[in-house]
Amino acid sequence: MTLIHLPSDDVLDRACALLATGKLVAIPTETVYGLAANAWDPDAVARIFTAKQRPPNNPLIVHVASVARIGEAVALPLSSELQWQLDCVIDLWPGPLTVVLPRSQRISDIVTTGRDTVAVRIPSHSVALRLLERCPFPIAAPSANRSNYVSPTTAEHCVGTAALPGIHDFIELVIDGGNCDFGVESTIVALRPEGPKLLRPGGVTAETLAKRFGISVDQLTECETPAASGTTAMQAPGMMKEHYSPRTPLRLYPSDREVALPKRSGRIAFQKLDPVDAARYVIVETLSESGDLGEVARGLFAALRRLDQAELDLIVVDTCESSGMGLAIMDRLHRAAASGSR
Repeated sequence: MTLIHLPSDDVLDRACALLATGKLVAIPTETVYGLAANAWDPDAVARIFTAKQRPPNNPLIVHVASVARIGEAVALPLSSELQWQLDCVIDLWPGPLTVVLPRSQRISDIVTTGRDTVAVRIPSHSVALRLLERCPFPIAAPSANRSNYVSPTTAEHCVGTAALPGIHDFIELVIDGGNCDFGVESTIVALRPEGPKLLRPGGVTAETLAKRFGISVDQLTECETPAASGTTAMQAPGMMKEHYSPRTPLRLYPSDREVALPKRSGRIAFQKLDPVDAARYVIVETLSESGDLGEVARGLFAALRRLDQAELDLIVVDTCESSGMGLAIMDRLHRAAASGSR
Protein backbone atom coordinates (compact mmCIF):
# COMPACT_ATOMS: atom_id res chain seq x y z
CA MET A 1 0.00 0.00 0.00
CA THR A 2 1.27 3.47 -0.88
CA LEU A 3 1.97 5.52 2.24
CA ILE A 4 2.77 8.84 0.55
CA HIS A 5 -0.14 11.00 -0.59
CA LEU A 6 -0.50 14.56 -1.83
CA PRO A 7 -2.38 16.90 0.55
CA SER A 8 -5.88 16.84 -0.91
CA ASP A 9 -8.83 17.68 1.34
CA ASP A 10 -9.73 13.97 1.45
CA VAL A 11 -6.20 13.03 2.51
CA LEU A 12 -6.16 15.67 5.24
CA ASP A 13 -9.56 14.51 6.48
CA ARG A 14 -8.24 10.95 6.59
CA ALA A 15 -5.12 12.07 8.45
CA CYS A 16 -7.23 13.87 11.04
CA ALA A 17 -9.39 10.76 11.51
CA LEU A 18 -6.29 8.58 11.94
CA LEU A 19 -4.84 10.96 14.53
CA ALA A 20 -8.16 11.03 16.39
CA THR A 21 -7.99 7.23 16.78
CA GLY A 22 -4.43 7.22 18.13
CA LYS A 23 -2.54 6.50 14.92
CA LEU A 24 0.68 8.16 13.71
CA VAL A 25 0.95 10.27 10.55
CA ALA A 26 4.04 11.87 9.00
CA ILE A 27 3.41 15.52 8.15
CA PRO A 28 5.36 18.29 6.43
CA THR A 29 6.41 21.45 8.24
CA GLU A 30 8.63 24.31 7.13
CA THR A 31 11.47 22.87 9.23
CA VAL A 32 11.49 19.05 8.90
CA TYR A 33 8.87 16.33 8.50
CA GLY A 34 7.20 15.43 11.78
CA LEU A 35 5.84 12.18 13.23
CA ALA A 36 2.45 13.40 14.39
CA ALA A 37 0.13 12.16 17.13
CA ASN A 38 -2.79 13.56 19.10
CA ALA A 39 -1.02 15.44 21.90
CA TRP A 40 -3.96 14.83 24.24
CA ASP A 41 -3.75 11.03 23.82
CA PRO A 42 -0.98 9.57 26.04
CA ASP A 43 -1.15 6.18 24.30
CA ALA A 44 -0.70 7.79 20.88
CA VAL A 45 2.23 9.85 22.16
CA ALA A 46 3.77 6.68 23.61
CA ARG A 47 3.73 5.22 20.09
CA ILE A 48 5.96 8.10 18.98
CA PHE A 49 8.55 7.15 21.59
CA THR A 50 8.32 3.47 20.57
CA ALA A 51 8.54 4.17 16.84
CA LYS A 52 11.53 6.50 17.19
CA GLN A 53 13.21 4.56 20.02
CA ARG A 54 13.29 7.97 21.63
CA PRO A 55 14.85 8.43 25.08
CA PRO A 56 12.08 8.86 27.68
CA ASN A 57 13.67 12.08 29.00
CA ASN A 58 13.45 13.88 25.63
CA PRO A 59 10.23 15.97 25.46
CA LEU A 60 8.11 16.70 22.39
CA ILE A 61 6.99 19.90 20.68
CA VAL A 62 3.25 20.48 20.54
CA HIS A 63 1.85 22.17 17.42
CA VAL A 64 -1.31 24.29 17.44
CA ALA A 65 -3.23 25.97 14.63
CA SER A 66 -3.24 29.57 15.87
CA VAL A 67 -2.52 31.92 18.75
CA ALA A 68 -6.20 31.66 19.67
CA ARG A 69 -5.69 27.92 20.30
CA ILE A 70 -2.47 28.13 22.32
CA GLY A 71 -4.48 27.27 25.44
CA GLU A 72 -4.77 23.72 24.08
CA ALA A 73 -1.17 23.26 25.22
CA VAL A 74 -0.32 26.18 27.53
CA ALA A 75 -1.71 27.05 30.98
CA LEU A 76 -3.48 30.40 30.65
CA PRO A 77 -3.48 33.16 31.68
CA LEU A 78 0.25 33.70 31.73
CA SER A 79 1.97 35.88 34.30
CA SER A 80 2.54 39.46 33.17
CA GLU A 81 6.27 38.81 32.69
CA LEU A 82 5.75 35.69 30.57
CA GLN A 83 3.02 37.40 28.58
CA TRP A 84 5.37 40.31 27.86
CA GLN A 85 8.07 37.91 26.62
CA LEU A 86 5.55 36.07 24.42
CA ASP A 87 4.30 39.36 23.01
CA CYS A 88 7.88 40.22 21.99
CA VAL A 89 7.99 37.28 19.58
CA ILE A 90 4.37 36.35 18.87
CA ASP A 91 4.39 37.93 15.42
CA LEU A 92 7.09 35.42 14.41
CA TRP A 93 4.26 32.86 14.33
CA PRO A 94 3.39 31.05 12.20
CA GLY A 95 7.03 30.14 11.73
CA PRO A 96 10.04 28.11 12.90
CA LEU A 97 9.92 29.28 16.52
CA THR A 98 9.06 27.14 19.55
CA VAL A 99 8.50 28.66 22.99
CA VAL A 100 8.55 26.84 26.31
CA LEU A 101 5.77 27.89 28.69
CA PRO A 102 3.79 26.42 31.62
CA ARG A 103 1.80 23.46 30.37
CA SER A 104 -1.95 22.96 30.28
CA GLN A 105 -3.44 20.15 32.38
CA ARG A 106 -4.61 18.59 29.11
CA ILE A 107 -0.98 17.87 28.22
CA SER A 108 0.20 14.64 29.85
CA ASP A 109 3.54 13.86 31.46
CA ILE A 110 4.68 11.73 28.53
CA VAL A 111 4.67 14.77 26.22
CA THR A 112 6.76 16.90 28.58
CA THR A 113 8.68 13.99 30.16
CA GLY A 114 7.31 15.07 33.52
CA ARG A 115 8.27 18.74 33.39
CA ASP A 116 5.68 21.39 34.23
CA THR A 117 6.44 23.24 31.00
CA VAL A 118 5.58 22.48 27.38
CA ALA A 119 7.27 23.38 24.09
CA VAL A 120 4.70 24.81 21.66
CA ARG A 121 4.71 26.35 18.22
CA ILE A 122 2.55 27.32 15.24
CA PRO A 123 4.08 26.00 12.00
CA SER A 124 3.94 28.09 8.84
CA HIS A 125 3.71 25.24 6.34
CA SER A 126 0.31 25.52 4.67
CA VAL A 127 -0.33 21.76 4.78
CA ALA A 128 0.48 21.52 8.48
CA LEU A 129 -1.84 24.44 9.20
CA ARG A 130 -4.66 22.93 7.13
CA LEU A 131 -4.35 19.72 9.12
CA LEU A 132 -4.17 21.49 12.49
CA GLU A 133 -7.26 23.54 11.64
CA ARG A 134 -9.17 20.31 10.98
CA CYS A 135 -8.13 18.60 14.20
CA PRO A 136 -9.94 19.47 17.47
CA PHE A 137 -6.73 18.71 19.37
CA PRO A 138 -3.08 19.83 19.27
CA ILE A 139 -0.48 17.66 17.56
CA ALA A 140 2.78 16.40 19.07
CA ALA A 141 5.32 15.93 16.29
CA PRO A 142 9.07 15.31 16.60
CA SER A 143 11.04 14.56 13.45
CA ALA A 144 9.80 11.48 11.55
CA ASN A 145 12.93 9.35 11.84
CA ARG A 146 14.64 6.97 14.23
CA SER A 147 15.96 8.88 17.24
CA ASN A 148 19.42 10.42 16.74
CA TYR A 149 19.38 9.86 12.97
CA VAL A 150 19.33 12.60 10.34
CA SER A 151 16.00 14.44 10.24
CA PRO A 152 13.75 14.01 7.15
CA THR A 153 13.18 16.95 4.83
CA THR A 154 11.15 15.17 2.13
CA ALA A 155 8.23 12.76 2.25
CA GLU A 156 10.42 10.02 0.79
CA HIS A 157 12.80 10.30 3.75
CA CYS A 158 9.99 9.07 6.03
CA VAL A 159 9.58 5.67 4.34
CA GLY A 160 11.37 2.98 2.38
CA THR A 161 15.11 2.71 1.98
CA ALA A 162 15.66 6.37 2.84
CA ALA A 163 14.56 5.73 6.44
CA LEU A 164 16.17 3.53 9.03
CA PRO A 165 14.44 0.13 9.35
CA GLY A 166 11.29 0.15 11.43
CA ILE A 167 10.12 3.75 11.52
CA HIS A 168 7.82 3.44 8.50
CA ASP A 169 6.12 0.41 10.05
CA PHE A 170 4.50 2.73 12.59
CA ILE A 171 3.26 5.34 10.09
CA GLU A 172 -0.26 5.04 8.68
CA LEU A 173 0.11 7.87 6.19
CA VAL A 174 2.72 10.32 4.90
CA ILE A 175 1.46 13.67 3.62
CA ASP A 176 3.72 14.97 0.87
CA GLY A 177 4.16 18.72 1.25
CA GLY A 178 7.32 18.97 -0.83
CA ASN A 179 10.80 19.87 0.38
CA CYS A 180 11.03 21.70 3.71
CA ASP A 181 11.74 25.43 3.38
CA PHE A 182 14.22 25.75 6.26
CA GLY A 183 15.71 22.25 6.47
CA VAL A 184 16.66 22.46 10.16
CA GLU A 185 14.41 22.26 13.18
CA SER A 186 12.73 25.21 14.87
CA THR A 187 14.44 27.57 17.27
CA ILE A 188 13.44 26.83 20.88
CA VAL A 189 13.41 29.58 23.50
CA ALA A 190 12.31 29.14 27.11
CA LEU A 191 10.21 32.03 28.42
CA ARG A 192 10.97 32.30 32.16
CA PRO A 193 10.41 34.77 35.00
CA GLU A 194 14.18 35.37 35.16
CA GLY A 195 14.34 36.05 31.42
CA PRO A 196 14.27 34.20 28.09
CA LYS A 197 16.88 31.57 27.28
CA LEU A 198 17.75 30.00 23.93
CA LEU A 199 17.64 26.21 24.22
CA ARG A 200 18.09 25.24 20.57
CA PRO A 201 19.09 27.42 17.60
CA GLY A 202 17.02 27.06 14.44
CA GLY A 203 15.16 28.90 11.73
CA VAL A 204 14.76 32.11 13.76
CA THR A 205 18.21 33.48 14.57
CA ALA A 206 19.48 34.31 18.05
CA GLU A 207 20.18 37.84 16.83
CA THR A 208 16.52 38.31 15.88
CA LEU A 209 15.31 37.06 19.26
CA ALA A 210 17.83 39.04 21.30
CA LYS A 211 16.76 42.24 19.54
CA ARG A 212 13.11 41.47 20.28
CA PHE A 213 13.81 40.89 23.97
CA GLY A 214 16.19 43.83 24.29
CA ILE A 215 19.08 41.71 25.56
CA SER A 216 22.45 40.60 24.19
CA VAL A 217 22.93 37.42 22.21
CA ASP A 218 25.31 36.21 24.94
CA GLN A 219 22.59 36.65 27.57
CA LEU A 220 20.13 34.74 25.41
CA THR A 221 22.39 31.84 24.46
CA GLU A 222 24.15 31.11 27.75
CA CYS A 223 22.88 27.68 28.74
CA GLU A 224 23.97 24.15 29.59
CA THR A 225 23.23 21.00 27.58
CA PRO A 226 22.44 17.85 29.60
CA ALA A 227 24.08 14.55 28.71
CA ALA A 228 22.04 12.23 26.52
CA SER A 229 22.50 9.34 28.93
CA GLY A 230 21.02 11.17 31.89
CA THR A 231 17.61 10.43 33.36
CA THR A 232 16.70 14.04 34.13
CA ALA A 233 14.06 15.41 31.76
CA MET A 234 15.56 17.75 29.20
CA GLN A 235 14.21 21.27 28.91
CA ALA A 236 13.52 20.85 25.20
CA PRO A 237 14.15 18.53 22.23
CA GLY A 238 17.45 18.62 20.34
CA MET A 239 19.66 19.11 23.38
CA MET A 240 21.41 15.72 23.43
CA LYS A 241 25.14 15.78 22.84
CA GLU A 242 24.84 13.15 20.11
CA HIS A 243 22.08 13.82 17.58
CA TYR A 244 21.26 14.18 13.84
CA SER A 245 23.92 11.56 13.08
CA PRO A 246 24.46 9.52 9.91
CA ARG A 247 25.70 5.96 10.32
CA THR A 248 28.85 6.81 8.34
CA PRO A 249 31.64 8.45 10.41
CA LEU A 250 31.53 12.23 10.05
CA ARG A 251 34.35 14.75 10.36
CA LEU A 252 34.16 18.53 10.21
CA TYR A 253 36.39 20.38 7.72
CA PRO A 254 39.17 21.62 7.89
CA SER A 255 40.35 18.98 10.38
CA ASP A 256 40.87 16.57 7.45
CA ARG A 257 43.83 18.71 6.28
CA GLU A 258 45.99 17.14 8.97
CA VAL A 259 44.68 13.57 8.63
CA ALA A 260 44.84 11.23 5.64
CA LEU A 261 41.43 10.62 4.12
CA PRO A 262 40.06 7.10 3.61
CA LYS A 263 39.84 6.06 -0.04
CA ARG A 264 36.05 6.39 -0.15
CA SER A 265 35.46 9.80 1.39
CA GLY A 266 32.64 12.17 0.53
CA ARG A 267 32.43 15.92 1.02
CA ILE A 268 29.53 18.23 1.77
CA ALA A 269 30.67 21.69 0.66
CA PHE A 270 28.97 24.95 1.57
CA GLN A 271 30.19 26.54 -1.67
CA LYS A 272 31.88 25.37 -4.86
CA LEU A 273 35.25 23.69 -4.28
CA ASP A 274 38.33 24.22 -6.39
CA PRO A 275 39.07 21.18 -8.62
CA VAL A 276 42.15 20.09 -6.65
CA ASP A 277 40.23 19.95 -3.38
CA ALA A 278 37.22 18.26 -4.99
CA ALA A 279 39.43 15.55 -6.50
CA ARG A 280 40.21 14.20 -3.03
CA TYR A 281 36.66 12.87 -2.68
CA VAL A 282 34.64 10.25 -4.54
CA ILE A 283 31.44 12.30 -4.03
CA VAL A 284 31.03 16.05 -3.52
CA GLU A 285 27.68 17.62 -2.61
CA THR A 286 27.69 21.40 -3.07
CA LEU A 287 24.89 23.00 -1.06
CA SER A 288 25.31 26.56 -2.35
CA GLU A 289 27.33 28.03 -5.19
CA SER A 290 27.78 31.26 -3.21
CA GLY A 291 27.95 29.99 0.38
CA ASP A 292 24.44 31.22 1.24
CA LEU A 293 23.69 29.69 4.66
CA GLY A 294 19.95 29.57 4.04
CA GLU A 295 20.62 27.31 1.06
CA VAL A 296 23.08 25.30 3.13
CA ALA A 297 20.53 24.70 5.89
CA ARG A 298 17.83 23.68 3.40
CA GLY A 299 20.04 21.05 1.79
CA LEU A 300 22.15 19.82 4.70
CA PHE A 301 20.09 16.91 6.04
CA ALA A 302 19.18 15.61 2.58
CA ALA A 303 22.87 15.67 1.60
CA LEU A 304 23.84 13.81 4.77
CA ARG A 305 21.27 11.13 3.96
CA ARG A 306 22.46 10.77 0.36
CA LEU A 307 26.09 10.38 1.36
CA ASP A 308 25.15 8.03 4.18
CA GLN A 309 23.69 5.65 1.58
CA ALA A 310 26.76 5.84 -0.69
CA GLU A 311 28.84 3.24 1.22
CA LEU A 312 31.52 5.74 2.16
CA ASP A 313 34.20 5.35 4.80
CA LEU A 314 33.96 9.00 5.87
CA ILE A 315 31.79 12.07 5.33
CA VAL A 316 33.59 15.42 5.57
CA VAL A 317 31.39 18.49 6.06
CA ASP A 318 32.29 22.17 5.79
CA THR A 319 31.91 24.52 8.76
CA CYS A 320 30.89 28.16 9.10
CA GLU A 321 30.75 30.95 11.65
CA SER A 322 28.33 30.27 14.52
CA SER A 323 26.21 33.36 13.96
CA GLY A 324 22.93 33.97 12.18
CA MET A 325 21.75 30.76 10.51
CA GLY A 326 25.28 29.44 11.00
CA LEU A 327 24.56 28.90 14.70
CA ALA A 328 21.83 26.36 13.87
CA ILE A 329 23.95 24.68 11.19
CA MET A 330 26.97 24.26 13.46
CA ASP A 331 24.79 23.10 16.36
CA ARG A 332 23.51 20.24 14.17
CA LEU A 333 26.95 19.39 12.81
CA HIS A 334 28.72 19.32 16.19
CA ARG A 335 26.04 16.95 17.50
CA ALA A 336 26.16 14.83 14.33
CA ALA A 337 29.94 14.49 14.59
CA ALA A 338 29.90 13.71 18.33
CA SER A 339 28.79 10.10 17.91
CA GLY A 340 31.33 9.06 15.26
CA SER A 341 30.27 5.92 13.41
CA ARG A 342 26.75 4.66 13.86
